[in-house]
Amino acid sequence: MAGPWKSAGRYSGAGVELLVALLAIGGAGYWLDGRFWGGHGWGLMGGVVLGFAAGLRNLLRSAQGMQRDLEREDAANPGAKRWTVDEKWVHPPPEDGDDKP
Repeated sequence: MAGPWKSAGRYSGAGVELLVALLAIGGAGYWLDGRFWGGHGWGLMGGVVLGFAAGLRNLLRSAQGMQRDLEREDAANPGAKRWTVDEKWVHPPPEDGDDKP
């Protein structure tokens, strides 16, 4: 039971890391803009773009790691997570008298 929770905990912070990268590098650009570049907003814009790029790169790397982990788990135990559907629930059989004229 610890396996799924361990995987969920490992990758649950990926979205937060995207937000932190965006805010941190955007904030650094805002500070640089006000301190050195006259406060025209170019530092903030550049920081937001760089922060988004860095956060997206980290998010994609986390997704690739998650895909590798899922493939490794499937290779180790191929029949463990097969989904089955009860066809009677999806398509209930006709009741007596409904299909007769």
